Amino acid sequence: MKRYRLLLFLWIGIFGLSGCQPIHFSLSKQTASKKILFDQGHGQTAGNADWTIEGGYSEFAEALRKAGYTVESTKDRFTLSLLQRYQVLILPEPNTNYSNEEKSAINQFIKNGGGVYFIADHADSDRNHDGWDSVDIFNGYKKDRYQPEQDWVGKTFGFFFSRKTLTQAPIESISPNVLTEKVNAVGCWACTTIQLTDKNQRITEDVNFTGQEKNYYHIHGIYGSGRFAAIVDSSPYDDGTGAPGKKLHPNWKQYDHARLAVNTIQWLARDR
Repeated sequence: MKRYRLLLFLWIGIFGLSGCQPIHFSLSKQTASKKILFDQGHGQTAGNADWTIEGGYSEFAEALRKAGYTVESTKDRFTLSLLQRYQVLILPEPNTNYSNEEKSAINQFIKNGGGVYFIADHADSDRNHDGWDSVDIFNGYKKDRYQPEQDWVGKTFGFFFSRKTLTQAPIESISPNVLTEKVNAVGCWACTTIQLTDKNQRITEDVNFTGQEKNYYHIHGIYGSGRFAAIVDSSPYDDGTGAPGKKLHPNWKQYDHARLAVNTIQWLARDR
């Protein structure tokens, strides 16, 4: 009898208890140790927008977590010491301008080896009515007031956002590369376009608009030891989640937006 009790005890100990333990999936150290930072401190919730990891970009953030990354957000002003804690910085359609010190920190972060994703929107999308929209902010100057010394992405990285506003869907003029792997179609609904300067020969055009020569939907490039990418619209990555009353655009699952988003971050994080 004692023998059967002993066998029963061992059976419970080996099988019963082990079945109650949580299963832990082992992520590669290369990916699991990398951190992604979303900017949420420059008007990302102004007007109808909600480009936050709790709002319209929540599924974007979750997709990155599922890919193995640590995802965080900040409302703090950017400094180099802050940015250096992360591998990738995502700038979703800012509506409050970055200071010169913040721009310098972002530039140096990329130059030192970091990755930055510039996500713009159409011209005149000034949601908080402070005189600046994302096109102006990234370009570094307001419309019709071009001053070369204020040029940001054009002078530094070799591209700028035009003051066009257009809608195209689907967009299928896609160049095959590591960012566009398994991306067959995308779309935009009231977006700007990207144009290139002669400042940087290390830019790759990923997606082009139909009938818009040398006007690009998505690009990526190298600056110093780091990487950057840019897209012309915030709504492709919007999942429709937001505060009550927000007029959002649930396009995350449309076309191949989610694939493009994750591919881009993996490249910026040097995992592709």
